[in-house]
Amino acid sequence: MELARYLFWGVVFFWWALDFYVLVLRKNGYHKILEKRSKYIIIGLILTGVFLAVAPESFRSTWRSREFGVMQLIGTAVLTIGVILRFMAILTLGKHFTPDIGIVEQEKKLVTKGLYSKIRHPSYTGEIIAFLGLAIAFQHFPSSFFIFAFPTIAFIYRAIVEEKKLLEEFGEIYLEYRKRTRMFI
Repeated sequence: MELARYLFWGVVFFWWALDFYVLVLRKNGYHKILEKRSKYIIIGLILTGVFLAVAPESFRSTWRSREFGVMQLIGTAVLTIGVILRFMAILTLGKHFTPDIGIVEQEKKLVTKGLYSKIRHPSYTGEIIAFLGLAIAFQHFPSSFFIFAFPTIAFIYRAIVEEKKLLEEFGEIYLEYRKRTRMFI
């Protein structure tokens, strides 16, 4: 089961590196920014959830001494699915992906291919699934609740803000897109 623990941490570090790259290192050079504030609200809610999850000594002592068992394997599988979904969403958007809510000014194009043909927010869906995977792996009620609830609230909020801005920007095109897709899985 030690290999499973390494797999868990490998997926977590890949996820952190991916999010650090897209949220901090990647530039918004060609984007018209429609809204920035929600990014900081998301970061604040996620950090609050993570802090509240890992703060209890009962969680930390249990996590350090617990064998990596079936629930951790299930959590790792769910986490991996979420991270892969987020990664695929970012790849699908390509240059259209931005940490702020924005559009590529030169093209003003609504991306509706790949995952976006079925789900309007596959990147946020991937994040929510990944945090659910952490909650399952943690197997500690308060910690699992905080690590899942705060980020989920953050991404639902962000999706609502983004939908409003995209509706303002694309109008009827976005309304039609919304009718034939789901917000999340």
